[in-house]
Amino acid sequence: MVKRLLIAGLLVLFAAGYYVVRYQLPDRHDPFAPLLIEQPPGLATALKLKRIKTNSELCFSVLSNSDLRYVPLTDRETGAGCGLFNAVSLQQSGISYGGDINLTCPALVALAIWERHTLQPLAQASFDQEIIRVRHFGTYACRNVNNARSGRRSQHALANAIDIAGFVLADGAEINIAKDWRKDSAKARFLQTLHAQSCNYFSAVLGPDYNAQHYNHFHMDLGPYSICR
Repeated sequence: MVKRLLIAGLLVLFAAGYYVVRYQLPDRHDPFAPLLIEQPPGLATALKLKRIKTNSELCFSVLSNSDLRYVPLTDRETGAGCGLFNAVSLQQSGISYGGDINLTCPALVALAIWERHTLQPLAQASFDQEIIRVRHFGTYACRNVNNARSGRRSQHALANAIDIAGFVLADGAEINIAKDWRKDSAKARFLQTLHAQSCNYFSAVLGPDYNAQHYNHFHMDLGPYSICR
């Protein structure tokens, strides 16, 4: 009898919990609600980003429901361990990247959320103005990690990474990772906070404190390894 009551109680608790999660939580906290780029991140955002990494149809539905302009790229192998698969070319977002943003669908979704909900709010809080341009060193490149002559392929080889070099504020001021990272300044504090918060959306975020090869940029990717340094 006690066992039956315990099971019944657990079932009631489960049903109540499911009801609260499914019907009472805001969509950004609801793991069952679709991921929306325009929506502020919530408790379920990391789970939703993880889900679209293995579901291309779901990922492209996120892009199609956003205000991003993009062009899907034809799947193709471009070399040993290199290629463009489930990738798109970004044409326009809320900021200028100067072109050449070719990324996998999940990486572009992560970048768009990062841009809208971390980069711009942090710029407003730090400098009371928005960023109008991101300076970068590219996304897709058929190469090894750290451009080594041998070894494993970089996530750049699958268009699953971007290297961020700096930013331009609305008043024309430049924020440069190579020049500003180690200074005692508002720009340095902005970069250090941005680096830490970027880890909420990308699997790997590597900056100047990681190694000498990253002295002038943030490497951000959606690969299988998790690291934030």
